[in-house]
Amino acid sequence: MKNKSAKLNYIYNLSYQILLILLPIVTAPYVSRALLPAGVGDYSLAFSFITYFTLLASLGFGYYAQREIAKWQDSPKEQARVFWEVILCRLIPTAASLILNNLLIHIGFYGDIAPLMGFLNINIIATALDIVFFFQGNEEFGKTTLINIAVKLLGVTGIFLFVKTPEDVWLYTLLNSLVLIVSNLALWPFAIARLRRAEKEAPEGERTHLRPLTHLLPSLRLFIPNIAISLYTILDKTLIGVITQDSAQNGYYEEAEKIVKCAMTVVTALGTVMIPRNSREFALGNTEAVERNVYKSTHFVFLLGIPLAAGFVLVAGNLIPWFLGAAYTESIHLMRLFAPLVCIIGLSNVFGLQYLVPCKKDKLFTLSILSGAVTNLVLNIPLIYFYKATGAVIASLISEGVVTAVMLFFVRRELSFRQIFGSLWKPLLASGIMLLVASPLEKMLTPSILHTLLLVAVGVAVYGIVILILRDSLAYDLLQKLGGKLKRKK
Repeated sequence: MKNKSAKLNYIYNLSYQILLILLPIVTAPYVSRALLPAGVGDYSLAFSFITYFTLLASLGFGYYAQREIAKWQDSPKEQARVFWEVILCRLIPTAASLILNNLLIHIGFYGDIAPLMGFLNINIIATALDIVFFFQGNEEFGKTTLINIAVKLLGVTGIFLFVKTPEDVWLYTLLNSLVLIVSNLALWPFAIARLRRAEKEAPEGERTHLRPLTHLLPSLRLFIPNIAISLYTILDKTLIGVITQDSAQNGYYEEAEKIVKCAMTVVTALGTVMIPRNSREFALGNTEAVERNVYKSTHFVFLLGIPLAAGFVLVAGNLIPWFLGAAYTESIHLMRLFAPLVCIIGLSNVFGLQYLVPCKKDKLFTLSILSGAVTNLVLNIPLIYFYKATGAVIASLISEGVVTAVMLFFVRRELSFRQIFGSLWKPLLASGIMLLVASPLEKMLTPSILHTLLLVAVGVAVYGIVILILRDSLAYDLLQKLGGKLKRKK
């Protein structure tokens, strides 16, 4: 088997994950002004509802199928069998999701956003056609990245051309849904070509007997944490809309979260790459290699996540007014409150997706996620009632912290806390110094794109200098490798 580059796959997957968040941010200054907070809020509420149905349609097949495909990297015939079994099995929950969503539309459950829910049926169909797991399981991230870049750029072009007023929220919804389904369809020719090669390599006359229902129970075990995750990533938006009856509150929350999630992607993208890598190492019995990967990943989270979180606190007041518009000043303190999630979710991503899932500790992963979901559900209702969008952010912070703490408890015997947290103090100190140096400057500057870029440049420079003075091992390693590559190019 050809050796796959984790670093190259990280770059591909990082590009793909950033694209999912970055393009909405590129359009945010335009969309936020065209649709206004109420229009953005209506879309956010509708999207939160449809997410429950896309979760039902996908069950737990995302991570499960990726892991199964990775397990059979050396056997194309077995990969083809798993692929078709997963596709066929997923048709059952997809059909159930479509029927249930359209029934709720028919009885008037969604109220004014019912037309948007009709267009979002496309998202449910797109879930059935999603085969990204096949390429991720084979540690091939290039095709998915390039195709998504091309299709999503077309979608962005459509938004700028056709979305003009708050009444165009239906068109904004339709364009986003079409981008999703076209991106998924575009991957099929590549997968079919590979599967046909696998069929030709199989012994002549040998038939593959498909048993799609054998994957139902294993995927359901990962479906439970998927549902639980939605309780504190999507339920907050649903409850903001239902409890406050104020679409603008959802708009403020949506835009602040969107910006923070872009940076979070830089930290968490490594997790998707490491699932197939660690799954394979675990299948081969190389548990020490899995542990080494986890320690490097936590160091990576601290090295990038802590300064990113500090950076959001620093630039929020300067960024929001010119980026989203004067109507979104409420998003400034929401963005600052969201900032710690970059590190908290980064760590749970490492312990959950890079260790518990590849090592087939699905029950522990599920229990961790459920603990956060229950915490979030209990806190969301009273906090949103009294503090609106601010309460939803507080509930998210506490629940994500609970998830990470429970995962740490579960891995305490297999992983060394000294190895995990030994790399924490240098990024923490460097980020603190960055805030001390740049905060006085932030108070003197008025909101503008140039001043925000100046703040970012100063923050990056101060953090970079301090982290090198402290001789952080991972920073030095990355710098040396970059320098070596530049020398070879010369």
